[in-house]
Amino acid sequence: MQRSRFIRTVSAAAVAPTLATAAAAQAQAAPITIGASLSLTGIFADGGKYSLEGYQLWIKQQNAKGGVLGRQIALKYYDDQSEPATGVRLYERLINEDKVDIIMGPYGTAITAPAANVAERYKMPMICPETADVVMFQRGFKYIFQGLGPVQTYLYGVLQIAKDHGLKTLALIGPDTAFSHALVNAVPEVARGFGQAIVYTEFYPARASDFASVIEKVKAANPDVLLAMAFPNDSIGVLRQLKQSNYAPKIFYEAVGASDPRYVESAGKDVNGVFSVTAWDPDGPGAENASFKASYRAEFKRDPDYHSASNYSSLEVLAAALKRVGSLDREKLRDAIATTQVKTLVGNWRVDPRTGIQLGYTSYILQWQNGKQVIVYPGNVAHGKPIFPFPVWSSR
Repeated sequence: MQRSRFIRTVSAAAVAPTLATAAAAQAQAAPITIGASLSLTGIFADGGKYSLEGYQLWIKQQNAKGGVLGRQIALKYYDDQSEPATGVRLYERLINEDKVDIIMGPYGTAITAPAANVAERYKMPMICPETADVVMFQRGFKYIFQGLGPVQTYLYGVLQIAKDHGLKTLALIGPDTAFSHALVNAVPEVARGFGQAIVYTEFYPARASDFASVIEKVKAANPDVLLAMAFPNDSIGVLRQLKQSNYAPKIFYEAVGASDPRYVESAGKDVNGVFSVTAWDPDGPGAENASFKASYRAEFKRDPDYHSASNYSSLEVLAAALKRVGSLDREKLRDAIATTQVKTLVGNWRVDPRTGIQLGYTSYILQWQNGKQVIVYPGNVAHGKPIFPFPVWSSR
């Protein structure tokens, strides 16, 4: 395996102390260092880069306001190359060699689940802004906290839309990764509640590039709804194969992959009608939402997605907890994160203080319409109505 490379450290310059108080001032000026492993290469790199940028933007803005507890914030991060074992090793390095003050979660379930063991072993509180899977929070761990709505919230909206149109059969496909398995495992119970049945399930290799076989088998099963638990690297391939096979299920949903605002750059007009999921409403009301989008575009020259917003929000929670505690005491910080309730960019943070499972955040269903993402569920935040059915290829 290629040796992981250190990317860079973000910090503010120390304030020059007076001679008489040099030692005290230097200690006061030392930044609070946050450590994280992020997927900047490999199959999760698209989401991992958004995650990093969310962290970076919040730190830049907070440092401009004076930091937290009178200290600047520094971010030390490494590239885990989308490899779980590498992520574990890097969190060990951050804690034992780099001596970071705080750790934050990596991108995705595949890396977060094993990294959670490291956080628990060293009693380091870790907000996990990139996992919807609840299973890792049901292991009796005390130091991890879920920063996305539970995985079931990824499904309620699209299955409700399916029920509203009388659709009863589902096919499930996705790469052989931890998140895809978590989402597929959540479907049966949710689907039963909507009176729907699963007629086909398949996991393809995580680095697959040929989807002809899996789509032909889905086509033979003839489901009303195709749920593809796909990441950006494979989601375009699945969509293109649907077109090549001239197959259009009544509803086509791509979790994660189609949530990327750049999806349309590869899909073109074929994107229209595709459903996906997001943890953040980019067109929601409020000054913070508008400021976040404008600042993000100015900083990174592209639009943010929900991964950026989730990581940004996780640091809002961390700052609120640090201010409650007034120090870096890990046990007190753990308890503060567990009991803090605070409004963030993506919603109202509230977790089960015993398990760390998210209770306040939810997910929204979006659909690509006329080349743009439109929130269509739930109705109280929707900016448009679902277009149904997924257009046949000859009509595009």
